[in-house]
Amino acid sequence: MAAQLDSLTVFAESPSTVFQVAPYILGERRSFDLPVTLLTLTDRSCIAYSESAQQGRLERDMKLVQPMLTAYHQLQAEAASQAESVAMINQL
Repeated sequence: MAAQLDSLTVFAESPSTVFQVAPYILGERRSFDLPVTLLTLTDRSCIAYSESAQQGRLERDMKLVQPMLTAYHQLQAEAASQAESVAMINQL
């Protein structure tokens, strides 16, 4: 476990990353039914990809993607800052 936590702090040091820890309880208010990958394309359009054990789904309709983007941004806003997140990891 220590090696995994160390690798997270190394990851957080990279200038091209953002690392935030969100308390588990935030997931109750900002839940996703499935793991979701949100992508912004070069033309600034957004798509969402979700996957279950049975299938994957690529969603391009912004009426369906926008609520997922909103939930993600709200989760990101409520999560600990990068400095606070690294401090939490180092404390563990």
